[in-house]
Amino acid sequence: MKVKHLFQIFLVVIATSLCSCGSSSDSDGGGDNPSGLTSISVVPNTYSAIFGSEFTFIVKTNEGADVTSDAVIYVNDVAIAGSSYTPATAGSFTIKAVYNNLTSPNVTITVDPIIESIEIQANNSVVNIGDTITYYVIGTDNDGNTSTLTSAEVYINGTISATGNKFIPGETGTVEAYATFNGMTTETISVTVQENTALASFTKKAVIEDYTGTWCGWCPRVAYGIELVEDQTSDVVVVAAHITGSPADPFQNTYSVQLANAFNVNSFPTAYINRTAEWTYPEPNNVSQVTSTAGSSTTSGVAINSLVKGNNLSVVVSAGFAQNTTGAKLVVYILEDGLIYDQHNYTDYYGGLDVLTNFRHNNVLRYSFTNILGDAIPANETVANNVYNVKYDFTIPSGLVNVPNNIKIAVMLVD
Repeated sequence: MKVKHLFQIFLVVIATSLCSCGSSSDSDGGGDNPSGLTSISVVPNTYSAIFGSEFTFIVKTNEGADVTSDAVIYVNDVAIAGSSYTPATAGSFTIKAVYNNLTSPNVTITVDPIIESIEIQANNSVVNIGDTITYYVIGTDNDGNTSTLTSAEVYINGTISATGNKFIPGETGTVEAYATFNGMTTETISVTVQENTALASFTKKAVIEDYTGTWCGWCPRVAYGIELVEDQTSDVVVVAAHITGSPADPFQNTYSVQLANAFNVNSFPTAYINRTAEWTYPEPNNVSQVTSTAGSSTTSGVAINSLVKGNNLSVVVSAGFAQNTTGAKLVVYILEDGLIYDQHNYTDYYGGLDVLTNFRHNNVLRYSFTNILGDAIPANETVANNVYNVKYDFTIPSGLVNVPNNIKIAVMLVD
């Protein structure tokens, strides 16, 4: 009986010793981490700043305790003193923190260079009337690197440019420009503008003026004919003058009504070629009536250059004459592409659907810079080997067009 009793006591002692040993191991943690501490993180006051800025860091445990004062912070694996750092160069820097044998995940801070000087350059020092001058503002940063500053403001002849870093001169002389950026101003540079020279001959373009309406079920016939013409030649200008009906056409305006009245248009569709002949029905079967008037040489012609920035539009039109011309008039329209609206359809074109849902209307007449039938060009400008230039700087009113970037300029010389 005594032997059995001693064996039971021995087992109790062994069990007690094991429990005591296990308790001692749980409370030690390698002598570093208190209970519940498993990770740390480092957070900068900002992830991006300009050169010269000071970054500060906070180190926290997974339990939310701020241990910044006891942690060591590393920048690109080099320990720093304290919890703040001012980079000596621009670039990206990797940050981590170490506390009680725990290392935080890396975070990256970015130091943007600071521009110390700027200069302005032009794509050409000499241009013709109607050419585009493109200006580039170059900044040099604290590291000596250069970059193009797209947010700089360009001033043309003392006035901020409505068309950004691009400008189209409309007369001979000198264009002076400078730029500003972050309180800095460049020196002024000059570009010489010279007269453009008339060509000996010009390529004739056909003009289709399409009197149409979204309500007009037969009008898709002409629209389809226009597509066939455009498939065969690029020497064509199309003007779509919308006239309202039932239901109303949202694209009618003062100019389309004036144009229709000027040519006594009272049935739809009606399409005129070069303002002299009506396009013969059925128009898709008579494409050659249009194309035969395009592509030949003529003794006068026009060139157009335009810029759009926001709602600011700048247009220079140059009309050239290879020989003396009398009675010339200039017509300048704003057209818009990509206007989406349902189009009624009685034809078999476009699949023969009764309503062409979300039909794309192109070449829609929106505005006329000139009289709808043209402004007379002074007689002394229409002499042989002369170029007549006119410039239009225009702020596009709200509601005039849907998308300024979808506009285009149509120009005609008429007599």
